[in-house]
Amino acid sequence: MTIFKSSQFIGTLLTLAVFGSTLQADEVDPLVSEAEQLAVDLKHQDFAVRESATRKLPSLGPSAIAPVTEIALQDNLEAGLRAVSILEELYLSEDTAAFDQAEGSLNRLLAQSKLPAVAQKAAQTLENNHFTVTQRRAIAEVRRLGGQIQMQREDPVLVNGEQLRPEQGWAQAAAISRHWKGGVEGLRHLARLKSLQTIYLVSGHPLSEEAILDLEKEMPETVIQHRGRAMLGVGTRPDNLGCFISQVRMDSAASEAGMQVGDIVVEISGKAVRQPEDLITLIGEHAEKEPVNIIVLRGSPILRYQLIEMLNQPDQFSPILAIAIIKQMRTEFTVSLGEWSIDG
Repeated sequence: MTIFKSSQFIGTLLTLAVFGSTLQADEVDPLVSEAEQLAVDLKHQDFAVRESATRKLPSLGPSAIAPVTEIALQDNLEAGLRAVSILEELYLSEDTAAFDQAEGSLNRLLAQSKLPAVAQKAAQTLENNHFTVTQRRAIAEVRRLGGQIQMQREDPVLVNGEQLRPEQGWAQAAAISRHWKGGVEGLRHLARLKSLQTIYLVSGHPLSEEAILDLEKEMPETVIQHRGRAMLGVGTRPDNLGCFISQVRMDSAASEAGMQVGDIVVEISGKAVRQPEDLITLIGEHAEKEPVNIIVLRGSPILRYQLIEMLNQPDQFSPILAIAIIKQMRTEFTVSLGEWSIDG
C-alpha cells in the first residue's frame, strides 16, 4: 500500500490545529506581535535582517507558526523556503503544541502553496521525518488515549513506489474500543499514521456514526472493520475444509487452550465454520472470558489430503472412510476467550 503521495497529504484534521486558539479582542500577545514583525522581515531587502529573523523565529514557538505560514503562502520564493525551514525546526521540537501546529502548516503549504519549490520542501520535510517523528508521536498519543496499535516490523512498506523497511517498523493497524477517551478530536492522530491498512472498531467503542463516516472520508485507503469484544488470538486463511490457523498469538486464548498452527477450525459453539469470516462472526457473538467450544481438524497432512481429494471427487467419495478420517483428526477445545486486542 502506498502511504505517501508527493502531491498531497491527509491534512484536514491537522490543519485545523494551526488556528485552533484565538486571543480575546482586547488582548495583545507580545510574542505574536514580535513574530508577525519577524515574519515580515523574512522578505526584507537586507540579507542580514532576513538571516536574523530566520534565527529568532523558532525561539518564539507556536506564536511564530501562523505569521510564518502566511508569509510562506505568498509568492516570495526565498521567504517561502526560509519559512519552511522555520516550520521544520518547530515540527522537530519537543514542544507538542509547536509540533501539532507546524505539521498542520506544512500540510497546508503542500496543498496551497503557489510555489512548487516551497510545496516540495514541505513535502520532503514530512516524508523524511514520518517514521522517526510523526509516527512515533502519533502512536504515543493513540495509546495514551486508550487506542491500540499493531506494528509491522518484518515486511517492508511502500513509500512513493519504493519499498522501505523503517528501523522502528510501521503502524499496520489500529483499534478503538470502549477504552477510547480521545473523542473525535483524538482521531487526528490516526490520520497521521498514513501506513495504516486497517482500523478496527471494537464493540462498545464511543464513536458516533458521523465520526466513523468522517474517518472513512479522511482515510479512504484504510479499511475500517467492526469487531466484537472477544478475541481468540489467531491468524487465519481460507482452506478447503474450514478455517486454517496460520498463526497463534502468544499468551492468547487460543494459545492457552492448546490450539496450534495448522489446525483447521470447523465448528464454533455448534455452528459450522467454512471460512475465516465465519470464525470472526461467531467469535464476535461472545463476550471476553466466556467459555466457547471449538472443534478443529488436526493430524497428518496425508489424512487431510485424502479427505480433500474425496470432497473434490464425489464419484470416489466414501462416507465411511470420510467419517473415519474426521474422527481421527477431530480435536475439541473449550476456550476462555480474551479481550479483543492488537497492541504490540
